[in-house]
Amino acid sequence: MKKWILISLVLLALALGATYLFIPSTLKISQNLRIEANKEGLYRKLSQPSSWAEWWPGSKAMNEAGAWELDGGLFQPLEQKMLSLSILLKEGSVEATAELTLIAIKTDSSLLHIETSFPATNNPFSRISAYLKAVKIKDHFARMLQAINSNYSAVAKLYGYDIRKEKVVDSNLVFIATQSKSLPSTEQVYAMVKKLNDYILAKKATSTGYPMLNVFTRDSLLFDVRVAIPVDRRLPDAGEIHYKWMLGGGNILITEVKGGPGEIKKAYEQITHYVTDYKRLAPAIPFESMVTDRTMEKDSSQWITRIYYPVI
Repeated sequence: MKKWILISLVLLALALGATYLFIPSTLKISQNLRIEANKEGLYRKLSQPSSWAEWWPGSKAMNEAGAWELDGGLFQPLEQKMLSLSILLKEGSVEATAELTLIAIKTDSSLLHIETSFPATNNPFSRISAYLKAVKIKDHFARMLQAINSNYSAVAKLYGYDIRKEKVVDSNLVFIATQSKSLPSTEQVYAMVKKLNDYILAKKATSTGYPMLNVFTRDSLLFDVRVAIPVDRRLPDAGEIHYKWMLGGGNILITEVKGGPGEIKKAYEQITHYVTDYKRLAPAIPFESMVTDRTMEKDSSQWITRIYYPVI
């Protein structure tokens, strides 16, 4: 009997000793994942608390303002740093700060790295409990990174629009350029479109695409307005109507938008972000192709517009 008690005590001592040998005094947890997404674009998303609802694998915490729940663990975005984000996490009795960092691999790919650490107590049983919590936190981290990858590894999801790159084709254009002290109305724009169409008809030419529009302002006091229509051949200048040849071969970004002026403005903002994130330059002005005849479709939410953004 004494022998078995002695053996049990020895085994218990070995087990307790193993907790100190195999479980360090400070538990460090980290996870990495490569994602096919631009670093700056991805950070812009992750640093906006409102965007967490798009990718978070758990749910919004009910009783913690600004916190998110995942299998009993709580996560709350804190300080934003240069391409990293501090996150307060709570897992049972454990409370620690995690750092989510983005590292560029290429312009279109990034490494997501998240890590945290917290002390384990000298009490062997508490030490084992802390280790089990660390295992759970590591699983949380893996699920978080996978969720980010699933939601933002495509350009359309990261920027909100399907932005694609194509080659410019040689094009003949006739256009009218004017200035206005206010943002031009739909009626004003289509009055310019009518002048161009009348001119094309008078010259027995044929339009080869939808009307094109560019509006630019530096101070919201004066707006430069350009309306153009692609045609099948070169036409002479006539008063306010001018000819322009658009040289093909260059790169142009294209996205399609459904909606009115607000949605079009948002698409311009996102495609401009894309240009900056991918370190592109714009050799010419962007423009929108008015696929929907806006004088016929009064419901602007139904408008279809293609945005073209030349880049090098």
